Amino acid sequence: MKTTKNIIFITLISMIASICNAQDSIQDAKLKHGLGFGAGFTTGYGISYKYTPNKFGVQVNLAPYKSKSLQRYSLGITLMYTLIEKKVSKLYLYEANHFYSSSETFNSYDNLGNVSGSYKINDSFINNGLGFGFELTIAKSLGLNLMAGYAFYDNFNSINITGETALHYKF
Repeated sequence: MKTTKNIIFITLISMIASICNAQDSIQDAKLKHGLGFGAGFTTGYGISYKYTPNKFGVQVNLAPYKSKSLQRYSLGITLMYTLIEKKVSKLYLYEANHFYSSSETFNSYDNLGNVSGSYKINDSFINNGLGFGFELTIAKSLGLNLMAGYAFYDNFNSINITGETALHYKF
């Protein structure tokens, strides 16, 4: 437990030091592309690509998974509009769309433990979100995105708050 606290403390100190020592060239370079990982209820999860040529930007998260009995796919597309841009931070609005689909095969067994058949369970839904995002440049070419807002879950059947995140290497 103490080791975990130390790791968190060292990580936070490193992030603060990186922010304080960020060079002016970070913003001047106008890094438009980002590649990394993202996760969220409305942005989807997986490998993430972000493109921000100007005030408008787009982020795509993708995670395919397939095994013998399970197929799972997450695809998220997020639109962004920058409100405020500073040297090492950015505030933006976002609108996110996440399509999730899974299909899992299960076996049925008889009284002797032999496979007597199989059945499949399919599930798919769309989540949609709207809110504010904050990007913090934590190293010369590394951006951490934190987003929060409201989400429409499970094909617009429920509404609640949401949280999203992404970490991108910017180039």
